[in-house]
Amino acid sequence: MDVGGRYAGSLSGSMNTAGNISSFTAPPIVAYILAYTNDNWTITFYVSAAIYLIGAAAWFWIDPITPLEPTRPAEARAHG
Repeated sequence: MDVGGRYAGSLSGSMNTAGNISSFTAPPIVAYILAYTNDNWTITFYVSAAIYLIGAAAWFWIDPITPLEPTRPAEARAHG
């Protein structure tokens, strides 16, 4: 599945950046949740599960078929 097409490098970089930002912010957020809920680890796991479910649901809006830019006639003849 080629989601990025010609922009696959930019897409890959954006995905890695988002992953690194979340890995940087997760420990302080978990510490805040634990402090706020009196060390209730169950809540932190529920929050994590909700974030994963939102991420899984976001894949329904990915359209891997529609190209980001229209194919030029010369490219269409070369590939078809």
